[in-house]
Amino acid sequence: MKSYESLIESNPEKIEDLSDYIAYCKFYFKPKRKKQIKFYNNLDEIKEDFPFLTKGNNSKYKSNDTLKDFPLNWLKNEIIEEEKFIDFKDDNNIEKIKQISGIYDNQQDLKDLHEYIENLPKYSFAIWFKFKLKTPYFSEDDDEFYIIQNSVLKETNFKVPMVRGSAWKGALASAFRELINKDNDLDRKKEKIDSFLRVFGAGSESVKAIEQALLKESGSFEKAKEGILLFLFFELGLEITGKDLQKAKNIKNKNDLRNFIKDKLSKKLENNQKLPIEFQTHKGRAIFYPTYFDKLSLEIINPHDRRKRAGKNPIHYEVVPKETEGIFQLIYIPFDAILKTDEEVGKESEEDLKNITDALKILSEKGIGAKTKLGWGRFKFLDGNQKVCLNSDLKFPEGWERCRS
Repeated sequence: MKSYESLIESNPEKIEDLSDYIAYCKFYFKPKRKKQIKFYNNLDEIKEDFPFLTKGNNSKYKSNDTLKDFPLNWLKNEIIEEEKFIDFKDDNNIEKIKQISGIYDNQQDLKDLHEYIENLPKYSFAIWFKFKLKTPYFSEDDDEFYIIQNSVLKETNFKVPMVRGSAWKGALASAFRELINKDNDLDRKKEKIDSFLRVFGAGSESVKAIEQALLKESGSFEKAKEGILLFLFFELGLEITGKDLQKAKNIKNKNDLRNFIKDKLSKKLENNQKLPIEFQTHKGRAIFYPTYFDKLSLEIINPHDRRKRAGKNPIHYEVVPKETEGIFQLIYIPFDAILKTDEEVGKESEEDLKNITDALKILSEKGIGAKTKLGWGRFKFLDGNQKVCLNSDLKFPEGWERCRS
């Protein structure tokens, strides 16, 4: 099978793996008959439309209501039912895509990761750990032609289930906001906000409006006031009181705006002529890598009628099943701190390391992907697999081990 989906070659009479079956359903599944499965007379007649059938008389499919249900039921009964999931472990594709993505696959490879970190700017670090899903993981794919309406996200070329690096970034940012809001000390809260902006960056329209108003004479103060409130509420998830709204409404000039930001957000606005780098448009210091999984399964959600308390329209979801293991990898590079002192950069990196590991603990219970309200996407750290690679002396977070060269 070729790497790119548009070039997939599949023999309709010999379906050997999930990729072949997906290709068949996409490009070959065009039954000539419109009738339901139960009206087929015999196996030979069914095989004219479904060449891959080889087992028995397939009488168990005769109750299917429509023809379009047949491919999914066949997959569920003939492939998945035997082992409850599809296993990619023996598929070289998952090893290839990890290698291409720069993911270090096991603790043995961590010495290479450590050597890589050694060559980065001082106070860079990597966070690496293996985890096991406590509940199924689901994130909807954008594939419009698939045997299941709710298909799990897969890597485009190798069709391996995955979590994108951007999804990890968004999920961890959400957990980081909870970390900020849990802290009742105003100074520590401000420090965590500075840390949030260093790790994840600032590139939204609300930040741009604040930056424009403070750094350029042509800046619109109305946009800046709106931007600061949007930033507080939607990006940091902080509470906005009526007093805050009134205070923002009364902002008339740059100094008032700087003072508002200083009081509410940052301790770094001592100099009214300078906006801290964290509040300027910039990319974050953290680089998030994707995670690839080696199993697929099916789950069914059956929404119940509130009055009858019974479900009648079950919804199929393709998921990564619980107990599946994955690897999380993040690299932190303080590339924007070239003009800062060693002491200052070291303090920032130490704070950011602690905050990221604390946010990961929150995320493990909060869950990744979609349907987290149902409890999906939660995971646990595997013992002895929580590693941090450092190229300098930073205070080590509790419960984590240093990877060695």
